[in-house]
Amino acid sequence: MTKTEIEQIIVETLRELQVASGDMECEISPVVVPLSALGFFDSLLAIETTLVLEERLGYSCGEDSIFKDKTTSQPLSISDVASRLAQKVAA
Repeated sequence: MTKTEIEQIIVETLRELQVASGDMECEISPVVVPLSALGFFDSLLAIETTLVLEERLGYSCGEDSIFKDKTTSQPLSISDVASRLAQKVAA
C-alpha cells in the first residue's frame, strides 16, 4: 500500500468522524495535524482512530496512537502518519 493510499484512508476516516461529531466541516488534507487542527479530534479519539485504521489497513501498529511521535510526543500531520505507516506496512 502506498503512502498516498494510506493518506486517503486516513482522510476518509477523519471525515467520517467529523460528520459523526457534528463539528463544523473543515478541509482535511494530508498537511493537517489532526490533534491541533481538528476541534473534534482529541487524544482519546486518536487512540480509537488508530484502532479503526489498523482494522482498515489490516496492520497492527503496536502503538496506542499513531498521531503523535513516540519519542517527542509532538502531534503529526496526516502525511507524517501515512509515511510512517507505509514504511511499517512495507517492512
